[in-house]
Formats: sequence, structure tokens, C-alpha cells
Amino acid sequence: MSPSAFAAALQARVPALAAPLRPPASPADFQAAEAALGRPLPAPVRDAYSTHDGQDGVVPGVMFGMTWLPLRRAVQEHATWMDLAQDDTSLTSEPEGAIKAVSFSRGWLPFATDGAGNGLAVDLDPGAAGTTGQVITYGPDETTHRVVSPDLGAFLGWAARAAQAGDLSLHGDDAQFQGASSFLDALRQLPLPLA
Repeated sequence: MSPSAFAAALQARVPALAAPLRPPASPADFQAAEAALGRPLPAPVRDAYSTHDGQDGVVPGVMFGMTWLPLRRAVQEHATWMDLAQDDTSLTSEPEGAIKAVSFSRGWLPFATDGAGNGLAVDLDPGAAGTTGQVITYGPDETTHRVVSPDLGAFLGWAARAAQAGDLSLHGDDAQFQGASSFLDALRQLPLPLA
């Protein structure tokens, strides 16, 4: 399913959430992201950001209540986290060994945030049991980092189907997945990975 399917599902089911979607990212934004990560962006990330460069504004968060970061803001979020990055053996991952035990890695590209420092990232530096490009959780409240989806394309495909099924609703400026106040909390109850 193409990244445009998510936007189409938003337009069909929750049109107010399609409104803040931005036009495609610029070549300069792609170059800046690759420079920050120290590696090329995988095709699903390029496809997503070639379709929409995240969203304008912060709320409502089009990613089930989380803000879809434009690539430029993703690079800024990455830089902020790199200042705080450290090994942390108290962190675990699901599945075990899929995500490195670090607070943040240079190879993580944050693309959705809850505004409190937690979010979703594309992991280009996985643990021994992980795969390059997997979508993971990160942040101070995420003491167990989870593999959410095999890659950003699979995640957006799942998101499109969830939106089409009516699992995404808007209450004022608050977008919710199945009525949950936090998508990251809801993920703890879902069978992962989403695909």
C-alpha cells in the first residue's frame, strides 16, 4: 500500500486530519536527514516523505494523536536526542535484542512525537535480532522499546487500514486511536508488529 493511501484514508474518514499534511520534502531536507543519520534513507522513508513532508503545526496529531514531523523537524529532534544519547542497560526491547539498549541512536530517525519526548522512529541501527528500517518506540516513558512495524511503509499501510476502519477519531484537537488518550499506550495492548 502506498504512503498516499494513508492520506486518502484520512481524507475519506477524518478530513480535518488530512488538512495539515504538507507537500513533499525537498531534496535539501533529504540530504540533511541522511547527513544527520550518517547513512542513506531506506526506500519506505523516501516514499513517505516524497508524498507528504509530515504535517503543519503540532495539533491535531495526524499519526493517531502524535505529530508527524516534517523531515527538517525530525532532524532537529534527532540532534536534541543525540545530546542526550547514552547506553542504558536498563532498557529492554520487544522482541528481545531487536533494538539496542540505548536511550537514542544516531541511526534512529524520529518521525512522530507525542510532545512529551516520546515517539516513533525508523531504526537504521537495529539490535542483533532486529531489521534495518524497523519502526520503533523511543522516549523517557518507553523503558521497553518496541518494534511497532517492519518498516515505515508497512506502518503507513496499517495506519491507512485503521483510519479506513474508523479506529481514528477526532475530538476537538485531540486525535485518538480507538478512544485511547495515548497511541503509545494503545500500542502496548496491540499484537505487534503492525503490518
